Amino acid sequence: MALSVRSLIATSLLLQAAALGVEAQEISVFVAKKIVTLNPSQPEATAVAIRDGRFLSVGTLESLEPWLRGNAHRIDRRFEKRVLLPGLIDNHLHPNLAAIIVPMHWVTPHPWRLGAREVSALRGRDAFLERLRELDRELGGSDDWLFTWGYHHLFQGDVSRSDLDEISEKRPIVVWHRSFHEIFLNSAAIEAGGITRASVAGHAAVDLERGHFYETGLPVAISAISEHIMAPDRYLDGLRLTRDIIHAGGITTVVDMGAEVSENAWALLTSAWDNPETPFRTWVVPRNSGSEQDDPSAALGNVEDLVSKQGQRVRVLPRSVKFLADGAFYSQLMKMGPPGYIDGHHGEWLTEPDQLEAAVRPFWRAGYQIHVHANGDVGIDATLDILETMLEESPRPDHRFALHHYGYSTQAQARRVAKLGAVVSAQPFYLWALADTYAELGLGHDRAAQISRLGSLVREGVPVSLHSDFTMAPASPLTLAGVAVTRRSATGKLWAPQERLTKIEGLEAITIDAAYTVGLEDEIGSVEAGKKADLVVLAENPLDIDAGRWPDIEILATILEGVIFETQ
Repeated sequence: MALSVRSLIATSLLLQAAALGVEAQEISVFVAKKIVTLNPSQPEATAVAIRDGRFLSVGTLESLEPWLRGNAHRIDRRFEKRVLLPGLIDNHLHPNLAAIIVPMHWVTPHPWRLGAREVSALRGRDAFLERLRELDRELGGSDDWLFTWGYHHLFQGDVSRSDLDEISEKRPIVVWHRSFHEIFLNSAAIEAGGITRASVAGHAAVDLERGHFYETGLPVAISAISEHIMAPDRYLDGLRLTRDIIHAGGITTVVDMGAEVSENAWALLTSAWDNPETPFRTWVVPRNSGSEQDDPSAALGNVEDLVSKQGQRVRVLPRSVKFLADGAFYSQLMKMGPPGYIDGHHGEWLTEPDQLEAAVRPFWRAGYQIHVHANGDVGIDATLDILETMLEESPRPDHRFALHHYGYSTQAQARRVAKLGAVVSAQPFYLWALADTYAELGLGHDRAAQISRLGSLVREGVPVSLHSDFTMAPASPLTLAGVAVTRRSATGKLWAPQERLTKIEGLEAITIDAAYTVGLEDEIGSVEAGKKADLVVLAENPLDIDAGRWPDIEILATILEGVIFETQ
């Protein structure tokens, strides 16, 4: 029987490979109803070829043919009625904090979906305290600590040490605020943690009478209870639960933005996640506190020492560091400019601007990418002032100085961000959870409407990405993008529609632009030949439906470097 020309070519190629001692790697081909590539030069496809964990070719079965003939391959049609997107990216998430919080009792003013776990909303002071009593009764006569997370004073009323003491004088009770930046302890927890009046004397961010520890006072409380929240078995269980939640969100790349990489924390994280069974990779960006006792030069050396900590799934992102400017948005402790807060209270600095500038300088001069947590317009201005000073002292091209959270900003700041060449990783869930309440309590309607001002940034040409800061928002990029596109709050109200992202901009913010923000756009973020073969498998195309439905799109699987991980 005569061989066709195609068969002759294929046979010749195989013989040449054998003669050279090269083992032909099998090519995996996935066929889909549609592949949304997030590559503007080739926005759609219906088939993708993968070899050695990277995209080999993107297009149709017919266009892939030159790669397939003469090479061992298999065509996988299990997703031919599904939609594929690049693997989703959360470039600001805290595995260590999530591991602490996820195993707690969640008593929150908004509903949550944590994988298979559903959390109902609970509001009102009486209802909140009654729920704590129920949890105390459920623990019975045990000496277990009672840990709760999600309390918010604007939704659940003011609570204090005396309220918690009424629930139990013997059992230590920890009420962790929705912001993570605040903790309330009862007397039993304070005593068990060894906290005394003398040990907190003069600390401006500790109110021992109320059992309240916030912002710079938070480490005092954490240190006191660390042996309980960081118990290895509990912490590892929290990491496993967090892993499943991240996977359910369709995420294939996580950036641990601002980790304190202690030997113990690193060992626990890698033991849980640094293995082939973990369906996503984690890049770790170390945090620098910028505290007065830190020698900036020594801090640089400490961060550079961490780069050697590299694993299979967990790695330190080279030449990147994170700093903190002002306080928490959920606590209304971000630094706000005139007219300030309605009730006259003021925000807090996590790092005073002069101190922050001194801490940033050695890292800037060493060529690091700088990431700064900045929430209020005063915090953002201070951060941009530092960037401007750094550029004047030591000009750098493509520095990608990144502002994280970007809770409340002004139009002038959007232009300034663009002028200085910065990028923004925003937390749009602030708008969903807080706009209605902050309009009445805190900011007023006009400024509450402009929480997460993102459309202005895009119009100025600023790359914008979205993050969860989990557990500050769900570890669900489609949920975050849906908020950024619709700008509807939890009540369904539309706020500042001029600041909406388009659908495609929303998807870019959780894929290619999220990769760009952390310098990984050459490796991940779009479906293009040569990049890592990361995909998420969806039941529907986000571009074909209202963005308000994006949180409900069924996520069937993720693909990490060509390996399928089903979510169900």
